[in-house]
Amino acid sequence: MDIPRPNSPVYTRASVATMVTFFFSGFVLASFLSRLPTIRDVFELSPASIGHILLIGSLGSLVALPASGPVAGRIGPRITVWSGFVAWALGMSTIVVTFDQHSPLLLAVGLCIAQIGSSLTNATMNIEGGYVEVLSRKAIMPWYHAAFSIGTVAAAGLGALMISNDVSVPAHLIFVIILTLVSILIAGLFYVPQSIVEQISYDSDSGAAKRTKRAWGEKRTIMIGFMVLGTGLMEGAANDWLALAMVDGFHFSPAAGTATFAFFLAVLTTARLLTPRMQRRWDAAPMLRVFLVIAIVGLLVLALSPWAWVALVGVVAWGIGASLGFPTGASAVSRDPKMTAARMSVLSTVGYGAFLVGPPAIGYIADFIGYKSALGFLIIPVLLSLYLTRYLDEK
Repeated sequence: MDIPRPNSPVYTRASVATMVTFFFSGFVLASFLSRLPTIRDVFELSPASIGHILLIGSLGSLVALPASGPVAGRIGPRITVWSGFVAWALGMSTIVVTFDQHSPLLLAVGLCIAQIGSSLTNATMNIEGGYVEVLSRKAIMPWYHAAFSIGTVAAAGLGALMISNDVSVPAHLIFVIILTLVSILIAGLFYVPQSIVEQISYDSDSGAAKRTKRAWGEKRTIMIGFMVLGTGLMEGAANDWLALAMVDGFHFSPAAGTATFAFFLAVLTTARLLTPRMQRRWDAAPMLRVFLVIAIVGLLVLALSPWAWVALVGVVAWGIGASLGFPTGASAVSRDPKMTAARMSVLSTVGYGAFLVGPPAIGYIADFIGYKSALGFLIIPVLLSLYLTRYLDEK
């Protein structure tokens, strides 16, 4: 079939479907993390124990992320996303069973299975978003990531509501599983048709696996991946530890800690919704540098402030600063449709790997200095990201 024009309703439907996928990807992640304080109390876990469980769970990401490009390149984004969410649902179902067994090991295993599915989905939805950007000729990746953030805000708000109404974690997760699977099944039907994907990504010289190998050898792609690492750590650490930092550092209630997390996500979402308009006036690289400096200031304020209201100002700066890294990196590696899946696999492996694997390290540091102070160590990878923004300007 002929490739439709950039303003075709095919891409409009695909764009909405991609936003729905991003939304539920954020929704399922934050649904679990919003109940982390409750899970900690039920299983009587120390900060290091939580770090161990999150680290074991993140091993699933290390399996799924490198395979995402070749898999999506071979069977297409639609089937890959559906498969990923089914795997996630199996993992979450295992966690539901864990509450009857009271087994931290089973909790970690369930989380590992869920991370395999969600990581495969997270990488593939960025590939789909890259295709939509190229075909529609619109810079809309920040809006997709805003949808992810909106999903996390919705989940965090729902989590706070569930906690305040004494709804059990298993009942909460079962509701999330059913809602997500039905929504994603419908959304996937409206992705960019596979026939169009095959036309724009076809390369007679190499298959999907060879293109992925080639992408891993590109210095610019690798450097952008490491640039995204710092911003991924910022967002991932907030998901894992911000609520606990407010509970333990400022004696917030679990519901208030979760509400603070929701507030952070609201700030992140607002920034992502506004940045596409801003990028029409300013280049992406200088904008990202300013945002990263704002993040550094916010992290310092949160880590060092003895007053909760000042720390909340730091949370605002942190949310603004963390908003632009991954969307900017994803757009930068998606300019060539033939290499989109391969390069996004590299970016997702490094970026989402940091998002998922890096934050558990904060748990180990928190054992010695507390959650709030441990978050200040995020400044180190953010400084690395600030340095690596220079690679965004290379073509």
